[in-house]
Amino acid sequence: MFTLDTKPECKACKRREREIDEGLAKDLLYSLFNPYHREKGNVNLFDFVKEHLKNEELKQFFENFSFMLNDMIRGYKYISRFWSEKLDDYVEAKKRAWQEIKRKLREGKLKREDLSASELVNYFYEEIVEDLKKEGYLEEDYFRGYRFTKQAERSLSRKILQLSLRNLGSEDFGEHETEKVGISKFLSEELVEFDNFKHTFDSIDIQESLVRCALRDKSLRIEEIDLIAREGKHLERCVYVMLIDVSDSMRGRKIVGAIESALALKKVISKSGLDELHVVAFNHRVRRIRDGEILNLRTRGRTDIGLALKTAREIVRKRKGSGVIFLITDGEPTSSFDPNLSPITCALNEAEKLRKVDANLTIVMLSPEKRFLALCDRIAKIVGKSNLVYIENPLNMKKFIVRSYIKRWYHNG
Repeated sequence: MFTLDTKPECKACKRREREIDEGLAKDLLYSLFNPYHREKGNVNLFDFVKEHLKNEELKQFFENFSFMLNDMIRGYKYISRFWSEKLDDYVEAKKRAWQEIKRKLREGKLKREDLSASELVNYFYEEIVEDLKKEGYLEEDYFRGYRFTKQAERSLSRKILQLSLRNLGSEDFGEHETEKVGISKFLSEELVEFDNFKHTFDSIDIQESLVRCALRDKSLRIEEIDLIAREGKHLERCVYVMLIDVSDSMRGRKIVGAIESALALKKVISKSGLDELHVVAFNHRVRRIRDGEILNLRTRGRTDIGLALKTAREIVRKRKGSGVIFLITDGEPTSSFDPNLSPITCALNEAEKLRKVDANLTIVMLSPEKRFLALCDRIAKIVGKSNLVYIENPLNMKKFIVRSYIKRWYHNG
């Protein structure tokens, strides 16, 4: 029997205290991933660092020196002794300031809404990266210094989906059902005779069944012949393929917007439990993207649209369900996997083959260049079940992608 002295410590007490609150960690991750995202805060982060500085000259001219010192930390290999001492002081002051901010957040002396996540990443980049590594959101990477983990992808998927769903009105909801009827948890308005081989008891319309029973037997002894069911709607299973151009020209906002779109679509599809998503990155090669890899996509190489369409066709053909393909790109093809065809001819040739699998193709264009638009229009006409969308700001693409999916799910009210 345990005494007070020998009672084991509970697991919750032994658990390591988090370096960063989960909500703040998610916001910092997003700012780290999307440098174009900006938040406003009510707190001047300069003051936190400044009060921990020891060098009086640096403290006096801190606002002028701070950006230069950040550049030195992140880029310069050699600096003079004059700057070296100031830099050491600045690095130590930043570490102490970051610890102070975290402590004040834990104690409630600072509120999360007073801080800008994007400003925090700008001021405390190194400290935040180290803390996010400790929390399992980032891991070491030889070339960049860090890479996002599966845990980070799950966390950011939820946040990005929330951003995608903001300000969606009733006009953004559409259908995700066919005219077919069958076994389903979604019931239609059509009344039919109950069939115990086809229907479940959940599909019985109690009110209509009782009316039929009353007309047949005033004692209301209900029998199977009285049962009326509502026919189930047959939900159409869709196989989504997102083709993301990762060639050189897609760097910056374009690749950030494409990654956000893939994460948002992946998250909303996982909530439905009906459809499946295949993410494919393409340049002059193609690569099927697995869970945990979407956030780490990098841009390089040429563009082979023909190879991307070929890959999408092969995926749709092998899977059960209707094919829905998103092609996200910003320019004409510059490469062809078929050495006998030019890049444009190869793309048009694969569009013709894609038509045979009867898939829906949406080409999301991130460039208004006329030759590119003309090519996309030709591809769309060849495929048949297609539409073209030009999105000026790639960071808004996730809203369009999620809205397109939701329109297949909900019936217009």
